[in-house]
Parts: sequence; structure tokens; C-alpha cells
Amino acid sequence: MENLNQIIAYIARTNLFNFVIFAGIIIYLVRRMNVKSKMETAVKEVETLINDSEAAKTLSEEKLSNVEKSMEHLSEEIDSIIEKSEENAKLIGEKIAADTKNIVEVMHENMHKVMENNRVILKNDILRRAALASVEVAKAHITEELEKNPDLHDRLIDESIDAIEGTEI
Repeated sequence: MENLNQIIAYIARTNLFNFVIFAGIIIYLVRRMNVKSKMETAVKEVETLINDSEAAKTLSEEKLSNVEKSMEHLSEEIDSIIEKSEENAKLIGEKIAADTKNIVEVMHENMHKVMENNRVILKNDILRRAALASVEVAKAHITEELEKNPDLHDRLIDESIDAIEGTEI
């Protein structure tokens, strides 16, 4: 048993020696790597991220609140827009109807004017044709009378000459 105690004491001393060396290496590495400053930097970065997140959260909550406030009156605004649109449509419809009525009246007046002009043109054409026909009939009648009565021709010539001599220039 004494051997066993000696073996355990030996193992304990060796393990203790190994532990001390391992702890020394860890301490050296921790100091060499400056873990404390890196941890502080990491902590500061995390704190900055937390602060930024809280600021973003506050900003988002404000935006949400503003959107909710604007949405409170949205249906009223939509109703108002619809009402104004209906009023505008009614006014535009009335204006279109009035304009159409005016256009129809102007077209009606123009149509009557065109019809009157055509009537006058037709009347003038009939009068012109009647006058031409009358001239032809008179010409034929005069020619016939002159052929029947040769003295009439000389008398008409003399009357024309007398009428010309009596005019003043």
C-alpha cells in the first residue's frame, strides 16, 4: 500500500506540475493577446449595437405611431375625395350637357341658314331661268313681229336714234 501511496503522490505531483505549466501558458497567452482590452472593445461594440437598436426601435415606434395617426382619418379623407370627385363629375356632366345643347342649337341655326341660302339660290336660279326663257320668248316674238311687219323695224331704229340723241353726256 505504501507503493500505491507513492504512486498517487507521484501522479499528483506530475499532474500539479502539468497544471502549473498549463496555467502559466494560459496566463501568458491571455496577457500577450490582451484579452481584457479585446473583451472591453467587444463589450463596447455590443453596448453600441444595443443603443443603436434601441434608437431604431424608438424611431420605428414613432413612425408606426405617425402611420397609425394618419390612418385614423384615412376613411374620412377617402370619403371626402369621393364626394369631391362626384361633385366634379356632376359639374362636368352638366357643362358637357350645356355645351352639347349649345352646339345643337348652333347647328340647328346653321342648318336653317343653309336651307334659307339654298332656297334663295334656287329662287334666283328659277328667276334667272324664267328671265332667260322670257328673253327667248320675247326675242322669238320680236323676230316674228319684225318678219311680219318690216316697217316696224325701221320705226324702232329711228326711235332708238332719237332716244340716244336726247341723252346728255
